[in-house]
Amino acid sequence: MTDHGAGVVIVATEEDLTADMVAAHLLGGPAAVLRLDPGRMRERPLVTGHFSGGRWRTVLSSGTATVTLDEDCGVYWRKPTRPDTPASAEERWRADENTTALLGLLRAQPLKVWIDDPTVVEASRHKPTQLRAAARRGFTVPDTLFTSDPEAARAFIAAHRDKVVVKALTQRHTTFIPTTRIRLSDDLSGIAGTLHYLQALVEDRLYDARVTVVDDRVFAAAISTDGELDWRAVPADACEHRVITPPPDLARACVEHVRDLGLVYAALDFVVTAAGWTYLETNCVGEFGWIESATGLPISARIAHTLRHGRTRPSDPLRAVRG
Repeated sequence: MTDHGAGVVIVATEEDLTADMVAAHLLGGPAAVLRLDPGRMRERPLVTGHFSGGRWRTVLSSGTATVTLDEDCGVYWRKPTRPDTPASAEERWRADENTTALLGLLRAQPLKVWIDDPTVVEASRHKPTQLRAAARRGFTVPDTLFTSDPEAARAFIAAHRDKVVVKALTQRHTTFIPTTRIRLSDDLSGIAGTLHYLQALVEDRLYDARVTVVDDRVFAAAISTDGELDWRAVPADACEHRVITPPPDLARACVEHVRDLGLVYAALDFVVTAAGWTYLETNCVGEFGWIESATGLPISARIAHTLRHGRTRPSDPLRAVRG
């Protein structure tokens, strides 16, 4: 497919520096690029969707950029303003109307590529779904328990010789909660009333690995800390990042896993030990900007390429990319 008449729509906040990285590869190219945040729309851009003769025709325009949502259009849906965040009730209503309408118009179009439909992301982000999908692709997955029963938690921790971690499923309504050890000596009564996510500790880690998948491309980086259980709790400049090449079978399984979830892009987390790679989770809209800056892996360029040219065929050879 050529770029003639092609367009790209980026759905992100104005402050999204990661979206900026992708946009930098697109601006000045042959494809028209239009960026908008439905949670903060004003007079621009203009959006018009017309249903006639059994089909939709939707056009977005802002200044000199005009994009038609069709088979030549790629969409990058990053992290727009959430409709529930504006201060006033009227602004929240406008944000919700804009987001709902734009999402509906996008889903009604035969787009070239969408990275990624947020309704698909929402269905794919649930950890039980991810763990089952990962196991089907042959990943090693730690023994896992979801429970609101303190006694079930106690039995699980005992079965794993007091080597268990507890993880937060969401971070939306609290400060950051890192992955934390949980032991039989802890007061487990607080588990009652809230489903907790417990997982067997992966021991003897050599390093953590972040594997970013963009269509059929795999970008892998090792993340090393000074013995921290959760690298997210460590400032990025205090971590060591380096490009690595995952085993070919695992790289292919990562691509297949992301496709199984219905996604084009995702970032997978692993723990690497002398025994091999253990899967932890899939971040459906996972950040990559800091990894690209630290390692030089051309993730944003590959996202831009996919937005311009569309997805590869599933039968095309997989590429694990080195920096």
